[in-house]
Amino acid sequence: MIAYFTGSAEVLASLIGVNEFLPSDEFMDIIGELCKDGDITQILCTNILFFICGFSPNEMNATILPVLMGHTPAGSSVKQFLHYGQEMVSGEFRQYDFGDDNQDHYGLSSPPNYDLSAITAPVYLLYSHYDGLSAEQDVIRLCEGLGDTCKGKFLISEDAFKHLDYMYGIRAPELVYSKLINSMARH
Repeated sequence: MIAYFTGSAEVLASLIGVNEFLPSDEFMDIIGELCKDGDITQILCTNILFFICGFSPNEMNATILPVLMGHTPAGSSVKQFLHYGQEMVSGEFRQYDFGDDNQDHYGLSSPPNYDLSAITAPVYLLYSHYDGLSAEQDVIRLCEGLGDTCKGKFLISEDAFKHLDYMYGIRAPELVYSKLINSMARH
């Protein structure tokens, strides 16, 4: 979805002068209030999250919705989302594409790829077949690009384990955190 709207979103954002997506402010505080346990609007909050990040009702702890919707994301650059879209469209893991201004920014007509060889810290990648914002082939490609720095890939093979579930899923401590802690303990 991000990739499809990248060009139009970039034009629209520059025309109306919007630089931040979901800023942390009074509006987000109100959204958090609307998502409280027992409120009739809580189902709307859940459905918004499911639309963006995937439908995962068995992993959703509805009691954390007010905090989640009130503070997450804590404001993100519109340019960051456009960059994700550019990478999806180009199939490259490279710096932001400024179009005709690339020469001014990079001294090149196209943005340079990120130098993955500059990463020296050990990297472990966790992924799920059900995460609509991360594809398995991209995880494999990233691990290969990292070379010896990529110490392992962990597939979360549970059905319907989606993007937000890595942090907020009911089974995240068992499926994610334990793997992360064990991996960090090795270094």
